[in-house]
Amino acid sequence: MKKKKLIKKIYDFYSDDLTSKELENTLFRETPVRYRYYLKELEKSGDIQTGKSGFFSKIKTFTKAFLVKLSPVIRIFYTGAIAAFIFAWLSDNWNLAVLTFIIMNFILIYEIAEKLTSRDELKVARDLQISLIPKKPPHDDFFEISYYYETAKVVGGDFIDFINKKENVYNISTGDISGKGMSAALYMIQVRLLMRQLTDQFDNPKSVLKALNKNVFRHIKKGLYFSSILTEVNRNKLKICRAGHSPVLFYEKSTGICREIRQNGMAVGLCDGELFDNSLEEVEIETSSGDIIFYYSDGLTESMNSLKEEFGLDKVKDILCGNFFQSAEDLKTVFLTEINKFIGYSEVHDDITLIILKAK
Repeated sequence: MKKKKLIKKIYDFYSDDLTSKELENTLFRETPVRYRYYLKELEKSGDIQTGKSGFFSKIKTFTKAFLVKLSPVIRIFYTGAIAAFIFAWLSDNWNLAVLTFIIMNFILIYEIAEKLTSRDELKVARDLQISLIPKKPPHDDFFEISYYYETAKVVGGDFIDFINKKENVYNISTGDISGKGMSAALYMIQVRLLMRQLTDQFDNPKSVLKALNKNVFRHIKKGLYFSSILTEVNRNKLKICRAGHSPVLFYEKSTGICREIRQNGMAVGLCDGELFDNSLEEVEIETSSGDIIFYYSDGLTESMNSLKEEFGLDKVKDILCGNFFQSAEDLKTVFLTEINKFIGYSEVHDDITLIILKAK
């Protein structure tokens, strides 16, 4: 009975937080990515010839790449422990083999302690970033609203926000900070807060983006740039201003045509003054029942499969036209199903953001 309880405790310890999706990602997506990471590091140093293939060649390459990433002192101790383990095994000295095995594990624990701390810090950053993403869309008598946000890494540079002004009037802001990872995430938080503050001070999207660009040059790191779209939703009318972001798609039910709302506007942070201000163009749209407004980041259209083929804008339009009868939430589900099917186990290179408005 005690033995069964012990086995159950061990089983629960290893399986409680394990999901089939996590196992699948580790085996088929993360492992090749990490192997390529080590390989790339060795290619940079010119230490390997990448033309060789075969199982043992790959094992040798991976082992060398792993050792290169260890600190010099730990690398010496770890290699010495491996050599001692091999000697113990060949000489049938199992006491020494057990001892060297324990030493190797302690060395690894010591080495990865800093990385585990960094991972915990990244988790805190991710939790903070996720807390800034709206938990639900604003109530709207004229539109069904659905949205999706997923980072390629632990944290990302895409942002979305809904800023309420009054009943059935609110702003939608979405954008893509240049770069990836922690730096992009930190700038994303700054930009989001700045956008909210400026929205309270100016009446239209174009004025807000002008002021945002000025403040980026004044208060945020020089050289930072990002694309953005700011939309004012007022009942069934939308006022849209685009600053270098992927153009909004507009599916018009009466014609059955999905078109891009292409307007001028360069990315925020590229240049200051009149050149940026004059580049912006504001467009107004009045929607009818069944029309769909679709916002997306380039992480959607530029997602690649194992053959290095991009998902592409044409596929996005086909999905919209073929599923116009779906609700906004169901349409989001269709997109996520299609993109996951397309990507398969390939590495995700960029954040994916989408917002769907469907006129009631």
